[in-house]
Amino acid sequence: MPYLRTDDRVRLYYEEHGRGTPLVLAYGIGGNTKMWDVNVPGLAARHRLILWEPRGHARSDAPADPAKYSFQRWALDLKAVLDHLGLRRAHLGGLSLGAGIVTRFALRFPGRARSLVVTNSSSASGLPLTWQNVVMRARSIEITLTQGMDAMAEFAMAANPNLSERLALDPEAKAEFYEEYRQLTPIGYANSLRALLAMDHITDQLSTLRMPVLLVGGDRDPSLAPMKVMRQKIRGSTLVVLAPASHFANRDQPEAWNRTVLDFLARVEGRRHGARP
Repeated sequence: MPYLRTDDRVRLYYEEHGRGTPLVLAYGIGGNTKMWDVNVPGLAARHRLILWEPRGHARSDAPADPAKYSFQRWALDLKAVLDHLGLRRAHLGGLSLGAGIVTRFALRFPGRARSLVVTNSSSASGLPLTWQNVVMRARSIEITLTQGMDAMAEFAMAANPNLSERLALDPEAKAEFYEEYRQLTPIGYANSLRALLAMDHITDQLSTLRMPVLLVGGDRDPSLAPMKVMRQKIRGSTLVVLAPASHFANRDQPEAWNRTVLDFLARVEGRRHGARP
């Protein structure tokens, strides 16, 4: 399995599929590269698809020190992925936390983002978390560190609307969620949650983004309202809402999600190569 090391010696897992213009994707908090499995064949048929797991997740290292986690540190992890692969520029995207990472990366290193694909993300908007979300995330840290990942999966499926909406659409996703949480270390997930709670609020900076931006939401996703704020802040951005779809729109509507993303990337590359005025 391919790994790279960051400047602070954290090992990150990544994988590659297909050939073409590079597209780099990260999943949401607690997720892993397998969460893109329904999208890989379609995306890899047109692009060099690079999937990676941020620190604290699945096969990447999970430092015990919470100071080693932040959105800006995750953005530097993404830079390490691009540098390791020799990519000066790439299409960058992510779901939920992954989109929060790429948005901050694009603000910090705008010349390296050929376009942004932001799907099902409130952290990308940079808006403060609701008090209900803060309470739920704080309780998640406690359960993770005291009861373990199966208990955390059960709590999340009951208390986190991101998961409960997906289960309402597909009850069989319960096994998927157990598998997802079992790939995490308690300290890595707890520290990732701490970084989420301490995230920097970038809403007022979004208007400085000049690369093409696609926003993909789900009609049943609690993150849809923050994504509508992003649409207002980022000039020229496009918001596509899939239905029925939860916070996991890429899994609820994989064909529609792929088609939306691939059509957007084709338009971006068409403009770049002069095919469109």
